[in-house]
Amino acid sequence: MDLSTYISFAVSPLLIIFGLVILKVTFKVKNWVNIRNAIILGVLSVILVIIANYLIDMRWDGQYGKMKRMAVFVFIVIAFSAEFAKYIVLRAAFYKRNNFEGPIEGIIYANFIGLGYSMVAVVLFAYSIIGSPRINDFTLFLYLYPFANLVFSTCMGFFIGMGKLRKNTLIDNATGIFVATFFHGLFYFSFVTSDVRLLIFIGIGFIIISLTLLFRAIKLRKSKEED
Repeated sequence: MDLSTYISFAVSPLLIIFGLVILKVTFKVKNWVNIRNAIILGVLSVILVIIANYLIDMRWDGQYGKMKRMAVFVFIVIAFSAEFAKYIVLRAAFYKRNNFEGPIEGIIYANFIGLGYSMVAVVLFAYSIIGSPRINDFTLFLYLYPFANLVFSTCMGFFIGMGKLRKNTLIDNATGIFVATFFHGLFYFSFVTSDVRLLIFIGIGFIIISLTLLFRAIKLRKSKEED
């Protein structure tokens, strides 16, 4: 591995630091225990991806040549296992807390879980412990993966948080997992296929969707505080 690959390992930690500063300035956070736990549990969530990757390697002997197999690997083994693991952490460790009131908390916790996950996942991808050998523009993928995880986490956190505001929790939870998994798989697949136009389209879409959900979460919080 070259120097640029090693530098990519610092992206997630830097985003975590940036996120902590935003919380400190915007939300005046004083108790960091929950945020610390979100990061640590996010790190541990990568274990499910390692297991899924290991099992599929045993089943297929590392042969992902056919597009159908590659699609299954990308969307199920990598994307779904990663997002389902993060969902389990979010639901089990934070959802029932009193300070988890809606989408904004869901987005905050999910993002730190996602950054904890990506901090380890990037290293595992770099050392080929998880992932496909067919991925192209590998260095660019390593740099963008933490940012992409912020998008996946924002989508999941928003919908999981919406479950606190209405009764159809099952639908909100399923929507959060599905949307995060789909976007995760789409992002990964764009590097497998080396489709630059798809990657650009995805990038623009990710930014628009993330900002829309974030502003919607903030609006819902303000409306709740005014009631």
